[in-house]
Amino acid sequence: MVLGVRCSNRDFRYAVVDGRKTAPTVVRLETLLLPQGFASSQALHWLFQEVTDLLGGHTIGKIVIKRFEGQSRGKPFEERVGLEAAVMLAAGAKGMKGVFKKGKSTLAKDLGQKGRARYLTNVDTSVLPQFVAFTEKQQEAVLAVWSELP
Repeated sequence: MVLGVRCSNRDFRYAVVDGRKTAPTVVRLETLLLPQGFASSQALHWLFQEVTDLLGGHTIGKIVIKRFEGQSRGKPFEERVGLEAAVMLAAGAKGMKGVFKKGKSTLAKDLGQKGRARYLTNVDTSVLPQFVAFTEKQQEAVLAVWSELP
């Protein structure tokens, strides 16, 4: 199984997917809101614990993080990259080596499209009929996972 992660400054979305690229199965799809009123260090520790628990509850072979691709810098950028780092630290604490950060162009390429972000819309999602009902952030988490399936 592969874990796909999409962090934002307000939430953490993840998908656990099993199977192959031609026949993926979404095992779990969740959205966790970051705790209100936590200092940055507390939020990072909270996410570290959540991911550690998640890795303990499933047999995860790889983690794919949908990386930040925005133009903004400063606090929002730093917060999101910090959350992505907490996921990587949790993976490292479990001894995992298969942790990847991918942008939309890499996802498109790994899913058999041309290496441009706009080609993600060409991915045949018919093998996952529920895909269209997912939110955009959930779709990004699922696409991240899907890109690493055999």
